[in-house]
Amino acid sequence: MSQLFTITEGQGRPLVALHGWGMNQIVWQPIRERLTQQAQVTWVDLPGHGRSAELKSASLETVVEQLIPHIPDNAIVMGWSLGGLIAQAVAQRLPEQVAGLILVASTPRFVLSPDWPYALSAEVLQSFADSLAQDYTATVRRFFALQFMGVRSDPTALHNLRDQILQYPASLGALKDGLEILRTADCRQHSIQQPCLWVLGRLDKLIPVSLAAGLQALRYGEVQVMPKAAHVPFVTHSDEFMIIVENFIHGL
Repeated sequence: MSQLFTITEGQGRPLVALHGWGMNQIVWQPIRERLTQQAQVTWVDLPGHGRSAELKSASLETVVEQLIPHIPDNAIVMGWSLGGLIAQAVAQRLPEQVAGLILVASTPRFVLSPDWPYALSAEVLQSFADSLAQDYTATVRRFFALQFMGVRSDPTALHNLRDQILQYPASLGALKDGLEILRTADCRQHSIQQPCLWVLGRLDKLIPVSLAAGLQALRYGEVQVMPKAAHVPFVTHSDEFMIIVENFIHGL
């Protein structure tokens, strides 16, 4: 396979959906039908993930280069978690082509620094890197469970979704590269001109809800906090999530 695996469906303005670390486009299944009624959606398996597993991801710049041919003019880019970092980098690279961003459970910088307290410690990411070397499948399963911690959800539905995602596992190299992107990327270094919608979960164990105040103070765009959601609001609270997203799309 020499290019990204993508599926485009639906009608309306173009929207490109970028999943998170260790996942693939199947994770969007709970909102797939409804979103394609609002937009022409290109679902992407990121390099090294899903049915793009043979592609190397290497660096954030490499991933952006591989995505550029799949970003239509006047597109909204929706990124979740790691996909949100990538979406910000795409918007910075293509300021005339990307019309807006929807950033779900994501952040301009994932790792704590003296001037950025709304983040994870580097030790947490290192623990995932260490675990990958020991047991790849168990690490991805544990990460999947962590994203839903503290949220009421249907365990059978979550297990089914997890098993569908893991039918197309990410490569070990892509997982390591993804952790390095999470550790080093800082999208605050270049401003984003496009309208941004940030959707955060109050119960998220990976992205602290205090990020909302940080984003608002820096005027980084519209921020919506879903009070009963955690790291994957489009799975656990898909109806509420889609209302927020639809309002943003129609507002553009």
